[in-house]
Amino acid sequence: MAYESINASVTLRQLQTLVNVAELGSFVAASRTMHVTPSALSILISELEQTLGFRVFDRTTRQLQLSAAGKQYLPYAQRVLLELEGAQRCAQEVRSQKTGIVRIATSQVIAWTLMPPALRAFRTLRPGVRLEPIDLPVDEILPNLEAGRVDLAVTLQMLTGPELHASPAFHSQVHVACHEDHPWAKRKALRWNELSSEPLIFTGIDTPQRINAALPDGPRLEAARQVEHMGTGLALVASGFGSAICAGYVRPMCDMHQLRMIPLVKPEVLRQFAIYSSSKRSLTPVAEGFHSFLLEWFRKAGNTPLS
Repeated sequence: MAYESINASVTLRQLQTLVNVAELGSFVAASRTMHVTPSALSILISELEQTLGFRVFDRTTRQLQLSAAGKQYLPYAQRVLLELEGAQRCAQEVRSQKTGIVRIATSQVIAWTLMPPALRAFRTLRPGVRLEPIDLPVDEILPNLEAGRVDLAVTLQMLTGPELHASPAFHSQVHVACHEDHPWAKRKALRWNELSSEPLIFTGIDTPQRINAALPDGPRLEAARQVEHMGTGLALVASGFGSAICAGYVRPMCDMHQLRMIPLVKPEVLRQFAIYSSSKRSLTPVAEGFHSFLLEWFRKAGNTPLS
């Protein structure tokens, strides 16, 4: 039989026919599994042979068997179908949010205090999803999101460019953390103007400016010490170096040092936090699912763990 070289593509239907006929040994048996007539399958094989330029089956009136070339080609056809099956299975798992990786950038403190119960609850719902929390210095969180190194970020809400989208997640009232022996330790609340004589410890470079901006009619607070990590600040409080200005969600860290947290009032200052995603890159279905889950988690938590 003579074949011409033509520009044509092998179809999946042709490969399925080749594999089924080869495995079952006849067009009749293969036609039953594929729910078509034997003649239709014979046409598909003829078209495949025309495209390939060689016979895949040697046919006689009594026998059908793979040709030598067909035996060489069959494993590749089987591999293509297996890969396609795997791709379809993967697509189904992605759509159903059963598998995938979600990378979440946040601060060390949020990773330590707020994220563990949320991560644990999501892993119970989606055990096949791999969650990768990444703790970063606050000023590196959003740049890592913009660069595509993480999928989501949980951090203080701030002004950003159009390349980032912020979903408000929770707020946390500002407190002062003091040693358990401090005269304030039994107080239920403090006014800002009562802090003027206290050596104050701030975390973050711009935190004093943020706090003072929220107190237009109040005292101007000065930092006696400024540290990069909240854990360091609270350790200084525990060591008797002063009192720390902090958000309410750090309470578990204060409890570890047996510090007292007192809400600051008149005015009550809230720090708003958001879940950030990129406006330039779409989230995978599983990352979108975790984003929605986390928003709902914080909504249900309310101020109980955050105050």
